Order: sequence, then structure tokens, then C-alpha cells
Amino acid sequence: MMLPLLVVLAGAAAAAGARPSEVAVGALFTYDSTIGRAARLAIELAVDDVNADRTVLAGTRLDLITQDTNCSGFLGTIEALQLMEKKVVAVIGPQSSGIGHVVSNVVNELHVPLLSFAATDPTLSASEYPYFLRTTISDYFQMNAIASIVDYYQWKEVTAIFVDDDYGRGGVSALGDALATKRAKISYKAAIPPNSNSDVINDVLFRANMMESRVMVVHVNPDTGMRIFSEANKLQMMASGYVWIVTDWLAAVLDSSAARDLKDTRYIQGLIILRQHTPESDAKDRFISKWNNVARNRSITSGLNSYGFYAYDSVWAVARAVDKFLSSGQQINFSSDPRLQDSNGSTLQLSTLKIFDGGEQMLQQLLLTNFTGLTGTVQFNSYRNLLRPAYDILNVGGSGSRLIGYWSNYSGLSVTPPEILYHKPPNSSSNAQQLYNVVWPGDSTTKPKGWVFPNNGQPLRVGVPIKASFKELVASGRGPDHFTGYCIDIFNAALKLLPYPVPCQFIAIGDGKKNPNYDDIINMIAANSLDAAVGDIAIVRNRTKIAEFTQPYIESGLVIVAPVKQATSSAWAFLKPFTLEMWCVTGALFIFVGIVVWILEHRTNEEFRGPPRRQVITIFWFTFSTMFFSHRQNTVSALGRFVLIIWLFVVLIINSSYTASLTSILTVQQLATGITGLDNLISSGLPIGYQAGKFTRNYLIEELSIPESRLVPLNMIQEYADALKRGPKDGGVAAIVDEMPYVEILLSYYCNFRVVGQEFTKEGWGFAFQRDSPLAADLSTAILQLSESGQLQRIHDEWFTRTSCSSDDSEVGATRLGLGSFWGLFLVCALICVFALLVFFIRICWQYNRYSNSEAAGEPSAADAAATATAADAVERQRRPSRLGSFKELMQFVDKKEEEVRRTMKRRSSEKDNQAAGSTDAHPQASTSTGLPSVEERDRAQLLTSHPPPTSEGPESLLLPGRCSSTRSILAASSKHQSLPAVAVTLSSLRHPAPLISFLLPLIKSPRTARCRQRCSSGLMGAAWLAIEKRNGLSHRRRGRRRRNRGREGAACGMNRPREPLFPWRLMEKNVVAVIGPQSSGIGHVISNVVNELHVPLLSFAATDPTLSASEYPYFLRTTISDCFQMNAIASIVYYYQWKKVTVIFVDDDYGRGGVSALGDALELKGASISYKAAIPPNSNSDVINDVLFRANMMESRVMVVHVNPDTGMRIFSEANKLQMMSSGYVWIVTDWLAAVLDSSASRDLKDTSHIQGLIVLRQHTPESDAKDRFISKWNNVAHNRSVTSGLNSYGFYAYDSVWAIAHAVNQFLNSGQQINFSTDPRLQDTNGSTLHLSTLKIFDGGERLLQQLLLTNFTGVTGPIQFDSDRNLLSPAYDILNVVGSASPRLIGYWSNYSGLSVTAPEILYQKPPNTSSAQQLNNVVWPGDNTTTPRGWVFPNNGQPLRVGVPVKASFKELVSATGPGNVMGYCIDVFNAAIKLLPYPVPCQFITFGDGKKNPTYLDIIKGVAANSLDAAVGDFAIVTNGTQLAEYTQPYIEAGLVIVVPVKHSASSAWAFLKPFTPEMWGITVALFILVGVVVWLLEHRTNEEFRGPPRRQVVTIFWFSFSTMFFSHRENTVSTLGRFVLIIWLFVVLIITSSYTASLTSILTVQQLESGITGLDSLVSSTLPIGYQFGKFTKRYLIQQLHIPESRLVPLNTIQEYADALNRGPKHGGVAAIVDERPYIEIFLSNYCNFRIVGQQFTGEGWGFAFQRDSPLAADLSTAILQLSESGQLQRIHDEWFSRASCAADDENDVGATRLGLGSFWGLFLICALICLLCLLVFFIRVLWQYYHYTNSEAAGDPSDADADADAADPVRRQRRLSRLPSFNELIRFVDKKEEEIKKAMKRRSSSDKDNQASGYSDAHSSHSPKSLNETDIVIVEEEEMALVQVFN
Repeated sequence: MMLPLLVVLAGAAAAAGARPSEVAVGALFTYDSTIGRAARLAIELAVDDVNADRTVLAGTRLDLITQDTNCSGFLGTIEALQLMEKKVVAVIGPQSSGIGHVVSNVVNELHVPLLSFAATDPTLSASEYPYFLRTTISDYFQMNAIASIVDYYQWKEVTAIFVDDDYGRGGVSALGDALATKRAKISYKAAIPPNSNSDVINDVLFRANMMESRVMVVHVNPDTGMRIFSEANKLQMMASGYVWIVTDWLAAVLDSSAARDLKDTRYIQGLIILRQHTPESDAKDRFISKWNNVARNRSITSGLNSYGFYAYDSVWAVARAVDKFLSSGQQINFSSDPRLQDSNGSTLQLSTLKIFDGGEQMLQQLLLTNFTGLTGTVQFNSYRNLLRPAYDILNVGGSGSRLIGYWSNYSGLSVTPPEILYHKPPNSSSNAQQLYNVVWPGDSTTKPKGWVFPNNGQPLRVGVPIKASFKELVASGRGPDHFTGYCIDIFNAALKLLPYPVPCQFIAIGDGKKNPNYDDIINMIAANSLDAAVGDIAIVRNRTKIAEFTQPYIESGLVIVAPVKQATSSAWAFLKPFTLEMWCVTGALFIFVGIVVWILEHRTNEEFRGPPRRQVITIFWFTFSTMFFSHRQNTVSALGRFVLIIWLFVVLIINSSYTASLTSILTVQQLATGITGLDNLISSGLPIGYQAGKFTRNYLIEELSIPESRLVPLNMIQEYADALKRGPKDGGVAAIVDEMPYVEILLSYYCNFRVVGQEFTKEGWGFAFQRDSPLAADLSTAILQLSESGQLQRIHDEWFTRTSCSSDDSEVGATRLGLGSFWGLFLVCALICVFALLVFFIRICWQYNRYSNSEAAGEPSAADAAATATAADAVERQRRPSRLGSFKELMQFVDKKEEEVRRTMKRRSSEKDNQAAGSTDAHPQASTSTGLPSVEERDRAQLLTSHPPPTSEGPESLLLPGRCSSTRSILAASSKHQSLPAVAVTLSSLRHPAPLISFLLPLIKSPRTARCRQRCSSGLMGAAWLAIEKRNGLSHRRRGRRRRNRGREGAACGMNRPREPLFPWRLMEKNVVAVIGPQSSGIGHVISNVVNELHVPLLSFAATDPTLSASEYPYFLRTTISDCFQMNAIASIVYYYQWKKVTVIFVDDDYGRGGVSALGDALELKGASISYKAAIPPNSNSDVINDVLFRANMMESRVMVVHVNPDTGMRIFSEANKLQMMSSGYVWIVTDWLAAVLDSSASRDLKDTSHIQGLIVLRQHTPESDAKDRFISKWNNVAHNRSVTSGLNSYGFYAYDSVWAIAHAVNQFLNSGQQINFSTDPRLQDTNGSTLHLSTLKIFDGGERLLQQLLLTNFTGVTGPIQFDSDRNLLSPAYDILNVVGSASPRLIGYWSNYSGLSVTAPEILYQKPPNTSSAQQLNNVVWPGDNTTTPRGWVFPNNGQPLRVGVPVKASFKELVSATGPGNVMGYCIDVFNAAIKLLPYPVPCQFITFGDGKKNPTYLDIIKGVAANSLDAAVGDFAIVTNGTQLAEYTQPYIEAGLVIVVPVKHSASSAWAFLKPFTPEMWGITVALFILVGVVVWLLEHRTNEEFRGPPRRQVVTIFWFSFSTMFFSHRENTVSTLGRFVLIIWLFVVLIITSSYTASLTSILTVQQLESGITGLDSLVSSTLPIGYQFGKFTKRYLIQQLHIPESRLVPLNTIQEYADALNRGPKHGGVAAIVDERPYIEIFLSNYCNFRIVGQQFTGEGWGFAFQRDSPLAADLSTAILQLSESGQLQRIHDEWFSRASCAADDENDVGATRLGLGSFWGLFLICALICLLCLLVFFIRVLWQYYHYTNSEAAGDPSDADADADAADPVRRQRRLSRLPSFNELIRFVDKKEEEIKKAMKRRSSSDKDNQASGYSDAHSSHSPKSLNETDIVIVEEEEMALVQVFN
């Protein structure tokens, strides 16, 4: 009995363990596609290889069943269902991520593993789809590879071009996250709808091209992607400057193309392409060979791509898993799914689908897969991703592509294959990243910049403040948009350094009469009225909250200006430059020279004649006016001009010396008001002036607590001066508080004011931009470059002139100016003179030639005419025309006036013409070539003037449509729809049975979903039923026809995973014309594929996922508000409270991910971002939620946005409460799901509500109305009658209105005569013996027309107006904003609408007013978590239990800055500033100071910054300069001290020399200068002599004029006017030369007279660079790199120094003894150095403008917070007080007083100059007196020998003795004085007359009586002749 039983049991066991002969495996992909063609053959070959391999499956064969998805989600689902009925144990595919989302719901229900070799969408996650397994590389890794490429080339923004489906959106979302980790971002998302034509693609690319980024990342499908490049080429987007990075789809296309089409490849030149990396192996080579052979045999034209390798390995993975599954004793069994039993008379036969009982075990075997395939190691990690993902990086060039590198998540970018690097330690640092060179689009090898100014036709709107004064900073120019000034020059110089053009439109703010308010300008930027603001805008705390500022370009701390008066001891401070002896001699010499000039000019110059009193005044006026070169008396005598030239030169030297000496004297000044600094300014009750419009007023009131009544606003510099001069007693002010640059300008105009105290704030000026504008960061870098190159300082020096009122501690040494400094200038001047002479002589020769010819050919003279009577004269006349003029004749011609020459030539030409005409009456015709414009030309010019060509204005800014319309687009769409004509209503004679409208509502049947039913479903279902009942009750609308409802359970409330995945098929077989629902966004994605195929409109009242778009699902219509608007509302709330980062907690499904993506986009528009994404898997338990919240709490953000499903949402707050995350300091913003839960809860659970206190909750806004009240009342009554315990929420209102929308649409549809017909879908015919009766599903023929009727819906429902915009969103979306407080209903704190943003007024009221989304944002007060009414900061230092690791450099010297007294114990100026700033933070920041350096040698500062970048340190605190290379590695705060580079050199003392005035020029220079003066005088004389009477006259006079004119130009006092063009041209050039010479002389003399002279000759940056002397620098600082890279100084000249003592020793030794000539270091170090050593001095100016800041890791919020704290320290004055504690200069302070006496100039400095001047004056006087005595002698002799007067003649005739006595007497002294007083011209005339009279008397022999009357007769005759000539001239003119 027992034996048979054992045999039976053994047989049964054997039967149970027997392997099946075949195992069915499905394959699902699109046959005719790039990926499908390669994968199909690869899968078939893999099955063959598996079945041929006896080591696998042990005799069991794989039975492959394939289905074609035809790239359709609907057909993919159909094919999947047909596969499932074949009882497959696994499905390979699909290739499409979108189909993968749909099919995953099927396999999840039937427990069949789905292995996809091509669905790369990262959102296909195991948490949502547990039976989905990706056997290729997820796009998550591909996007990280792209982010690494972007970071490698240092681009910061990209434009993502993607297909708008699950595949595209999922990849782009991953790309955004990956870029964020690399400090980059997606600046624009260009979504291309699926199946778009070329026009749509062109439009998308056009809009993308209008954006700023030129880095294009293309992530689309292979079969349509190539068209993108074709359209891009048409838009010239494939040219140089663009970057195209393409995901692996393009590699698949290129690899699959057997014969490349050159037309296609020419559009893709220069692209970077990624391709999945498959390592080289023998197995891979064999497979490729086999694949090619089979493909050739089957005539397959497409090639093999990487997806074929993954498809091949997928089959092997299934085979190995099945083998292990069977080997473990498992059976392949299938069982019925009780939820798939047919019901309601369904004919689909879905019960044939079976559940794979071993699906879970098979999945586990697959997860344990570990083998080496064609693609490398096939093994999965805990996230079900393949281990060691890697990509090839290709560059397209020519007709193929070349490999430029690899990427792997092990070592990043490399040129070494990843499989080699796997055997080495991982190294993903920035230094190890490497790629080969790339050929970019446009055949360029230069890396593109990747960013340009947006090409949208709109220039940058730059606001410029126009003030009443301080025009040096900003001033309006010639045109309306032309501005000048220091700030404008800085801005323009920085723009030029940008790698892209930035067109700007300057907009003046202010009228120039009153200062504008600067805060208003910043508010205009925040309100988008301006893009930027440029000007004297201070960087202060309140402005940094609303605008983005650049690094400061100038320091502008507040200072106090007070009036000063001269102290008793300094009453004559202006006399200090000269000694008393010097003043006396100078005054005497002025008077002496005046007398000398008067003597020399009195007899020849009318201006020096007149009454004695007038002449005395003239002497004094003339001599003292020469002090200012303003004398107006002209000197005519040669001696007078010679004296004056010498004297003016003396005056020039005296003036220059006086100015130089006075500049170096520190006058003793005393304050007039007693204000000595900030403390007594505050304590005094005196009025204070401030600049109107600036931040100073707020600072004085808020920070210093000064009463506003004491403040006096001022606008202009003149107002400043008047208020200070008047003082408090006369209505003025005691002092003015303003920024240092303004004060510098004020003191350059008014010297009786002075800065008192010290600068008590440390602000700077910067350029303001909109938040997160890339221009702010780029211009900051440009400003640093300007600073490091020295250009910033040069621009400063151009506008801030150094007048006598300004002071500077640094003194420049003396430098003698030699010929080498001016030879170029002299050469230019000489060349111009030679050129002018050459032109002149050419003209002379040309004129002389014409003149000679005309004279020879013209009429003979009178002598020539008389000679024609003889034959000899005839021969002479024949020879006359051919003779040549002699040199003497040429000189005579040159001496003639040019006007005479031209008149003579013209007369002769006219006479010749008359002779040629043969008649004197002939009239010459007018020449047409007159040089004047013709009438036609004048008319044309007038036409052009009156009708200028039209100007081309740039296009208006484009409104880019997206899935969520902006306010403007919605308003436009609203206006458009309101104007549509009404649809005509027609009645059809034929009526149809009542159409079925199906509801996808949760009919809860299990106790497990009871809670959900109470909160969600009952309200919705009740609302829908009430709507249908009411609708059917309106018989006048549909004539008694009733609407039947088909309700289906779609999903458990809040569950994304379907409870019944195949429910849509049952609805569709009922021939419904519309479907209302579903409420789940995830189910909406699935159903939308079905209704799209069957043309049935789907109206969802609760699926708010924005990715449910009309472009992908045309039959989907959302009748509620999209989450796109809800996320915009949340972004507005975040922006309203000025938070910058949020943590988003969301459910990891379509609903959650879609909302988070929209939130990220909305926050970016508000200048905020998502700092951490906390994804909660669907159906997570409390432990998982707790873990997610714990990790979120470790982040810095305390603003939590919760976007989950209602069923799991409440558990989040319960777990958060356990983690103390519901306490004070936290912010919780919850989307509308919580409002639905709260509204649906009839009786509140106090335990639940205690966890949600302080939350901000959003709820769809439904306006109050009578219809709404009636509906609520009816709903409550029905619910009460039906014992419904849940309440009504807003989704119930939208469900109610959805029914009415369908009713209106169906009514219009039927009234228009349409029929309700259904037809068979040919693609749903049963094939392959399928038992599923899918052919029962019909297409609704009128679906398209019914959809159009729905889109035209326009009625007012219980939710308000029901109308759709062009994007199929409801118009006027709005939300209530609630605050949960207590156990009562949440209180309303405001509203949000896309019309007016945040408000406390209901949106329906605001719709009647103009939109205002800028300054009108308002919410009521909020009670935050922890019962706190103070707005939380929203950010804390990350609470990870670790203190901040702060690196601190410990140096060998400069202990005042940073020093270490023990491990972790540091002190110094920098440490004090850091600690003071830390104390101002609203949260504790524990710090651990880590020292670098041993204190003996300076550490390398760049290494510390690199430690911050490498995460070895969190921050670096110390004397860190903010330089360009540092900002590329770390994030810096605002500078807390200015620290530009300066030069320090040793100085020595020297005394002034008697001939110091000659030192500015070398002897060679003096000689050349004098020679050039004479040369220019001669040149001008030659050019002016023939045309200018002032340059004519006797030769002696002309020589004097040459010298006088030439040397008088030295003082710009020349009186002779130049009339010729050449003469004026020469004079202009020469005067410019003279200006440079005199300015250089003054500057050089100023330096020479300085007491201290430089030992090394280094006077500034230029001489430092040009010299070859050694230079010292501080070891470890950036100075060495700057000197080598920026100034190109050889490293051999640089000497590293560490300590202050080494500084002093090196400078004292000098270059000759192994020291240095100068030291270059930052100003704070030099201040400390000079406070200890006084024999050194700063030379030149600060030539860089960087500052010191604290360094943090990139994007650390501590950098921004500490920047604000530093500004607060500056505004409070604490920063200056800390500075004063550590920086003191006591030891050298007294030395400055000793310099005053040494700089005074005595007589010894000028006695040589005075002696020369006196000797010249005496010599001229001696010559003058000799001439006068000689003239007097001859005059008296002629008078004595001449004729007596009539009286004397009569007396002499009567008394001969008297006559003899008269002739022999000597002249008296009075007669001599009267002679000297006579005009020299009268004396000469008298002497000449007497001489002529004597000669006439001797020749004529007349008697004395007649001779005495002859002169009178002659004079009368002359007068008669003159009168006759005058009469003749009058007749001519008349």
C-alpha cells in the first residue's frame, strides 16, 4: 500500500518541478522607427542566441511575441492588452516613455515585469511603477552629463528645446536639477508640441532665438528631430556663436543611417552629441558582424544603434531571470483578476487578462541580474538604475562625427574610456575634467560665449538720475538719450568688456532742477518699469532687497563737511608760499617792469599816453595784470615787446612756483561751527544739510536718531556753499552730511570748507538691475577687470580733478622733463609747419607763373607802347613775352599783397576776353560751373529736408505663450471671445436618444476608502448628480429629454495608481459623447490617450496637472484651475514676503511633478528658486514620510510648499510635528488639496487641526452669488437626506459647472443639426486570435464639433464665468488665501488672481478696475506656526550638527588684520568684522576657525579659496581680496574695506636750488623749445605776410613782429590776428603744443619743489613697469599674479616679502644692495606699514579698486546674509569704529607738520631769475636813453638851423644879435622833458619836413620870404588833391 503511494507522490513532485518547454516573452515597440528598426532585429537575434545556448534555460525556449505600438499611447495600450492575454511572463519595451507611462499601469495590475531598453524618462520611477525596470541609461544621468559639459565650458544659462510630452518634460526637469548643482540654469524652455509641422517648429525656434542664451539643448524624438536643425538653419541659428548640445536621439539617427544624406548633415555641423557608451569587446564585435550580415540578407537599410545593444541585453536579462526563477522551483501560473470581471453587460471580455502569480518573484530575480553583456556590466542599483552609466561625447563634422571625450558618473568628463578609469580612484574635480577640442557651428574653433543680449528688439532700459548739480557724475548731453559723466563712463567701459553686445536706452529720471528720489528709481526696477539704473546709486540695505547690485565701483561712505575759518596764526596763510623778502622783491619788480615798459612805449604807443594821472594808473594796471596774463595794452616797440616777453616768462614761473608751494602747505584751519565729528554733530542741536533724494536722510533719522526737524534738504553745489556760509544763525546749516564723491567735487569748487572727522559708513556705488539679472554678475566681473587693469582709476582721475582744495597724502617725486618727453609733439608740430610752408610756396609759384604769363601777354606798358614805333622796339616786343623773371622780381611779387595780385590778374583776364570777342559790347555767358547748387539740386535738398526717411523702430516685446497664459494674453483672449458672434440655434426635426455623459467618479465600495469618500468623493458625486437633476428639470432647454449618467469607479480618492486600470474601455463601449473627470491627474494622462483615439471630449474638474496640455491631448479640457496658476499664486506669496528659496514636498507622480515644475518656473520669474525637492513616493507609510521630512529639515530653507494628495497629506503634518517642524520659524504653504479636506470635514478632528496651525492654504476662489447659495442649500439638503457626512468643497462647484458646460455644448451641437453617430475604428480590429473584443469601441464622429462647442462655452456658473482662453484654461483664475488658526474654519487673509496679483479685495471687484500687479500687492496679517505674528525669515543655517568650517590665514606679519593666539582662537580686524556681522544674523551660526599657515611664512590665499570650492571649508575669513579668479571659485560678500594696490618707495630730503626753475626742462629741451618758438613765428609770418596788414611794414618791424608774436603765444597773449587758413591751422596746432609744454612745466616744477624726492625714480605705475628695478610684493597674495599677468612684469624682478621688517629692510637697502626699488601691496597693508616707518611714501595713485570680502561656497545664502550685515555695520558706523581700533598712524602724524616750513619758497630760489629780468630791463633802458638823446640832439640842431617863426623872423631882422643868441643857446631840462613826452612820430615828421624844406630852399634859390610860404602852399595843394580823390571815390560807390 505504501509503495504505490510513494510512487504517486514522487511523480507528482517531478511533475511540479518540470520546466515548461516554452516561456512567452512579449516585445512592445514601434516597428517603423529609428529605434524600433534596430531593436527588432537585435531582439530576434538575442532570442535566437538564448535558445541556442544550452547553459541558459536548460531546454526551455523563449517564445517571442511582438506588438507594434505605432508611436501611439492608445495603440500601445491596446497592444499591451493583447500581449497580456498571451500570458507573457515579461515584456521588453516600449521604446517610448509616454507609452511606458500608460503600459506601466497595465503591467502593475497584472504583475508582469516591463523591461524598457529605450524609455529614458526619469519620472518612470520604481516608486510609482514597481514593475517597470529600465535596462538602458536613465536621462537623469544624461542630463548630468550635459550639466557637466555646460560647467566645463563655464556657461551659466541654456535654452532647452524639447518635445512637450512625458519624455521631453521629464528630461528637462532632470536637466534643470542637474544644472542647479553646477550653478547654472535653464533660462528658457522651448516646448515643441508632439507631431508639430515645420511652421510650428520655426515659431518655437524663433522665440527661443529671441532669448539671451545661445546654448541650445535639444531633447526630442528621433523621428522628428532632424527638422529642428533644418528650421534653425533658416533662422541662421546654426552659425558661429551658437552651441547645440543634443541628447542621444541624434546619435541613434546618425548611427542608423546607412547612407548619410549630405543635405541633412550640413545642418548639424558643430553639434555636440551624447551617445550611450558601450565598451569595446569581442562579444560586441561578433554581434555587430552578425547583425550586419542578417540585415544585409533581409535588405534592412537602416543601421545598428546603441539602443539595439540594450535591447539585446534586455532579452538576456529576461532569459537569466527566467532561468533562475524556474531553477528555484517556481511555476509559471496565471490567475483571474476579480476586478476584471465583466459587469454592466460589457462585451470587451477583459476577464481573459490574467495576473502572473510569479510576477513578484520574477521581478526580484531581474533586480539581482549581474552579467556582462554587449553594453558592459548589466547590474542594477537600489534605485533600479544600471550601474556605471556612461556616455560618449561626439562632435559632428563633415559627413560624420568624431569622439571628443566621455562622461561617467564615476569621474565626470575625460578623454579616457570609463572602463579604464573604473580601476582608478574617482576624481571628478574641476582640474581633472577634460575634453578634446571642438569645432563649433560656423566652423569655429573658438569657444562660444554662450550668451548674448536678448535679441528681442528692445534695448536695455537704463534709468539715469538727472540732478540739479554734480554734473561731473551724471549729466544729460546733446540729445535726449545722450549722457556724460563719471558714472556713465564706468558703465560704458564695463559694457565693452562683456562678451556680447548690450544695446542701451538711457532714460532720464528727473528734470535737472531738483534731485530725484533714488529709492523711487530702484522701485521702478523692481516694478519692471526699468531694466537697470546707472548713476551715483549707493548700495544700501533696503535697496538690495528689491534689486540686484553689481560690485561697487567706487567707495562712497558718508562724511561731514563743515565751514572753516582761518585761525589767528594763519590769517595770512596765503603769504606762506613766499617769504617776506620774496614778496617785497616780487612787488618791487612788478612796479619796476611797469615803469620800464611805459618808458619804452610812451613815445610810440597811444595806449601809454595821456594825462599824467592816467599814465600812472596805466603803469600799475599793466604790470599787475600781467600776473594773470590779462593785460590788454598792446606793445609796439621792439624793446617793449622784448622786455614784456621776458617778464611774462618770469610771471609764469612765479605763478607756477606759488601754486606748487601752496599745494604742499597744510594751512592751519579752524572749524567755524565747532563740529569736529559724528559724535558732537549728533549731540548738537544745529541744523544739518543733506542731499535731497539720497539715502542720507533715512540714515540720519533711522540710524542716528536725528530729528527730522534738524535736517535741511539741498540740491545744488551753490546751495551747499550758501547754507554753510550762512551758518545756523542766518538760516543755514552747521554741517552737511553726504557721500565722499560729492564732497570731493564740492571741495574742488569751494576751499573754505573741510571734511571733519572720518568716514563713518562704508557704502559704495553700484549699478542696479532686476533681481537675478545675469548682467549684474557679468558687470561685476567687468568692474573687477577694470579695477585690476587700472582703467577704473584712470576714469576716476579724468572726472575728479585734483585742485588746490583737495589733499592727498602721497607726494610725487621730481622728474626733469627732457627732449625725449616731447620730441614726438615737436615732430608733429614741425611736420605741420613744413607742410603748411610747402603748400604756401606751391601756391606762390603757381600764382607767380600765372601772373608772369598774364603780364607778358597783356597790354604793354606806356614805355612799351612808345617803343613800337621803331623796328628795334618791334624786336624787343617779340622778345618780351619769353623772358624769365629774375629772383628780385619773384621777391617783389611775394611781397605784394595777394589781393592786389588777384585783382591785377582778373583785370588782365577780362581784357583778354574782350579782345577775343572782338567787341567791347560782348557779354560773356555765365559759367555753369560756379560751384553753387543748381535749382534741381536745391529742390532735391529741400525735399529731403522736409521729408526725412522714416526711422525704424524696434518691434514690441513678444508675449511668449506657454501652457499658462499671462495676464495680458488672457485678457486678450477674453476680449477676443467676447466679440465672437453668437452660435445660431436651429431645431432639428430628427431627435436622437439622450446622449450618455459618463462620470469618472469614485464610487467607493471598500471600507478602506471610507475616509477618502467622506472628504472627497461624496461631495463631487453629489454635485454632479444635482447638476444633472437640475439640467433634466429644464424642459424648455431640451424638450423633456433626460440625461443618463454612467458612473465608474476611476480610482480611490487621492490614489494615482488606478484601482481599476481598464475602466475607460467599459465607458467607451457605452458610446458616450463626453466624459466628466477624472479627478486624478495621473489617470487623466492614461484616459486622455483613449479619448483622443475615440474623439470623446474629456472634461476634468479636478485634474490640475499643468502637463495635461491641449498640445498633447487635444480632447482634454480642464474645467477647473490649472496648477500653473496655483504655483504662480504661491510664487507671489513667496515674493511678497521676500523669501528666496523654498523646499517643496510633493508626491512623486504626474500630479506632484507637474506642479513642482510649474512652481520652479513661477519662482524663477520672481527671483526665487526651489532649493530642495522632497519627493514622497505614492502610498508611502509614516516611516517613509518621516525620513523625507527629516532630510528636508536638514536643508537651509524653512519655507515648505506641500503639494500632495489629500489622503496622505495630513500625515505629513503629523510627522512634521514629531520633528518639531511646526514650530516658530517655519513657513508652510499648502496647495488646494488641504482646503478640500478641511471643507469636506463635517466635524473637525481637534487632534488633526492642532498639527496644522499657522499654515497658509490656497483654495480656488468661487465668487459669492445667489446661484451659489441656492446650490449649497440644495446640496446640504440632499446630503442630509442621504446621510452624507462629508461636506462640500470647491471641486464640487467645478463638477457642477462641468455638467452644465456639456449640457450647453450638446444643446448647441444638436441645434446646429449635427447627428450623434459612432463608427468603427479600423485600428481596433481583432488580430492574432485575440479574445478581447476591442472592436466594440467606437469613434464618436461628432467629437471634433462637440469639442469646438465646448471651447466656445460662455455662461456664468456657481464658480463664476465659464469661458476658456486660447490655451484652454478657464479665464480669470483666482484663489482664496487662507490661514489656519484654531479649530474654526481657516480665516481669509487675501486673494490672488492673475489679473491683479495679491489683494485683500475680491477679484471680481478688481476686474472692474485697471490691473495693478506691482505696488498694490497686499495681504492681511498672518499667524505663523508657533502662534507667531512676526514674518519668519525663511532661512536658517543648515542644522546638520556641524559648525561652519572657517579657514583663516595666519601670516608672518600684519597681526593687526589676523593673528592666532591658540588653536581655533583668532583675533584681528578681519575677525572682528566677521564676528560683528555674524551677530547681526537672525539665526545662530556656530563657527570653527581653522588656521592656515605657521605664522612664519604667509600661506597661499588661492589655496584657501580652492579649499572652499572643494568643500574642505565652508568659508574663508581674513584679508581676502575680491578678484576675478576668486569669484570663479567662491561666493564673496560685499567688500568691508577698500584694498586697491598702491606703490610705496623710499624718500629723501633735499633743499631748493636757486636755479630750480630751470630744472623741469633739460638744456636740450630749453634749446629746442626756443628754436621751435622762432620757427613757428617765421612760418606764421610767411603765411600771413601777403594777406595780413599786421604782418607787413618795414623789415625791422616785421622781424620784431615775428619774435613778439611767437613768444607771446607762450602766454596766449598774442594780439596779432591770423587771417589765412594755413596760418590759423599752424597756430591752432602750436597753441596746443604750448598748452602741453606749459602744463608739463608746471607739473614738473610742482614735483621738483616737493621737499621729499624719490630715491629710486619710481613715480607711479608707468615708471614702475618701464624700469628694470626689483619690486617687492607680499608672499601668498594675488599681487604676484597681477604683476605678471596684467602688467607683464617679468617674474625675475619680483621679490617675495613676508614681514613688515622685511619691507623696511628691502626698501632701505635699495636695488644696489640687494633690496627693492618699490613695493606693490594693498592699501590696508601699506597703512599699517607707514604707521611704523615714516621714511617711505606712497607714489602715484591706487591703480586697482578691489576690496576685501569673506568667501563662501557657491550659492551659499550666508554670503548674501553677511553682505546685508556688512552694509548694516557700515550704516551704523560700527564698521568704521572697528577700523579705527586697529588702524592707527600716531608715530608719523607729527612729521607732516615739519614739512610746511621746508616747502616755503625764499628769495634764494629765484634770485637768478630776478637778476636776469633786471639786467634785461636795464639794458633796454640804456638803449632807449641813448636813442632818445641822439634824437634830441638832431632835433635841436634841425630846429636851430631851420627857419624861425614869423615873429622870430621879424625880431631877428630888427635885432641881429638876438638871432645869434637864439642859435647858440643850450636846451634846458624842461625842453628835454617836453621832447621826451612828444610822440616819436611827430618828431620824425618835423625833422623830415625841415630837412625837405632846407633842400628845396637850396635848390630853388627862392628868397626867405617866399620859402617861408612854400610849405604851406604845398600842403594846401596836397589837401586839394586828397579831397579830389575822395570825391571821385564817393562818386564811384554811389
